[in-house]
Amino acid sequence: MALLLLLHLFLFLRLVTSAAADSFPATAIFVLGDSTASCAATTLSLNLTPPSSFSSPCLFHSGRRRLLPDILAAKMELSPPPLISTLNGSAAAAAMGVNFGGEEGESGGAGVFRMGAVGQQLRLAAETLQLLRLEAATPGEASAAVAGAVFVVSFGADAYARLLARGSEADASAPKHGRRGFARLLAGRVARAVQELYEADVRRVAVLGVPPLGCAPRVMWDGLHLVDGRGCVEEANELVQGYNARVEAQLDALRPELPGADIVFCDVYKGVMEMITNPAAYALHRSSTRYQAERSELQLARPKRQGFEEARDACCGLGPFGGTIGCLTREMACPTPQGHVWWDLYSVTETVNTLLADWAWSVPPSPDSNTSVSRPITLQQLAGQADAPPPPVMV
Repeated sequence: MALLLLLHLFLFLRLVTSAAADSFPATAIFVLGDSTASCAATTLSLNLTPPSSFSSPCLFHSGRRRLLPDILAAKMELSPPPLISTLNGSAAAAAMGVNFGGEEGESGGAGVFRMGAVGQQLRLAAETLQLLRLEAATPGEASAAVAGAVFVVSFGADAYARLLARGSEADASAPKHGRRGFARLLAGRVARAVQELYEADVRRVAVLGVPPLGCAPRVMWDGLHLVDGRGCVEEANELVQGYNARVEAQLDALRPELPGADIVFCDVYKGVMEMITNPAAYALHRSSTRYQAERSELQLARPKRQGFEEARDACCGLGPFGGTIGCLTREMACPTPQGHVWWDLYSVTETVNTLLADWAWSVPPSPDSNTSVSRPITLQQLAGQADAPPPPVMV
């Protein structure tokens, strides 16, 4: 009986990992999401008071600031996916990937929770995949183009930033089901998006969770009376954790219904919280050749300490925690964004995104490491660039 149970467990684990292990390297990356996925998704106002003013997580950054999907594309040896609005409508232009985030009609306005944003971006993605099929030379070439696509889905951060805001704007935008009920609605919509992508023959999807916004500068400033300068706003983080848990649970339930697909959940919350809790432990400058090159080019002095120098205050903002007003001019930004966890009111720095990409990409060097954020497989395996993981040790 015990042998039979072990055999069933082994077969289950093979089903979990077989698709990624046998897949060929990704040939394109497609992105659906909010401002965590696209610099064009300018959905958050600078100080959440004047509704006509909006900020981008890439605003006033020196050079082109890369978001997490851009860095993942580089790891797949692909170019950052261009916005769909910049393409000419041909299959050749879309063959290497597309970023569907930030399209006109998706940013700002009263639709702050933007349930429709997911649907609109899905429609654009379906149309793009259909274009690839129609313009392919052969049916086999069309199938290969879709099979080689990795989709990154990143929704929720902008919605929760608005949900956690104080004042009339947050009150007017609050869903009728309440703060906790919203997690159920959005998690269900994201899960349906994964299912709709599967129906469009997509077989590789990475879903990104929401970071710990209870530690974001704006939320910290709003809840200044609730924190002592060292902790975070726990109620806000509990809401975000509840949403992330719902998304992961729905993906777990969905996998058996999607044979041949690899669906990965990336625990962004866990990764960013690890950096906030142990800021001195992580130093990008010792492992990133790109950062070394940038430092040489800008002739910056070597940091005096390892790890993040500032895990609470925004690099670009004013007031306590840099969370009162967001970036209005380039001169407001700090000179060393690579030493900060937070770039502005709600978004993390490129340093954080680079570390998150590293932790999502491969298996940690030690089984005791706390920096594995992808489940049930790594993004390297999802992209078809890694061998299958060794069989688990059974105790």
